[in-house]
Amino acid sequence: LTVVVLKARHLPKSDVSGLSDPYVKVNLYHAKKRISKKKTHVKKCTPNAVFNELFVFDIPCEGLEEISVEFLVLDSERGSRNEVIGRLVLGAAAEGTGGEHWKEICDYPRRQIAKWHMLCDG
Repeated sequence: LTVVVLKARHLPKSDVSGLSDPYVKVNLYHAKKRISKKKTHVKKCTPNAVFNELFVFDIPCEGLEEISVEFLVLDSERGSRNEVIGRLVLGAAAEGTGGEHWKEICDYPRRQIAKWHMLCDG
């Protein structure tokens, strides 16, 4: 499974300066158990981050219904716990566009399928 994190736009202001230092953490789950995690580089002081990073996860093709991918957009804070700005889940049990996108991925497993998604509150 190849996942590309392109960009995030109009991120909410997080810290005193009014800007975020966003990055994306990608968690891969199999039957609700996290089996892999990866993250993008931090983009400093921007509400419109361009990541353009590609991640490859090795999964069996026939088990896609049991797989879900969680995207957490976090604000990098030195010396404290990073705050979740927003969240998106792609998977069979996901609601809205995340579920629709995953169904399309399962229906056409070898095709590249790109979609924009709105983040939910963390």
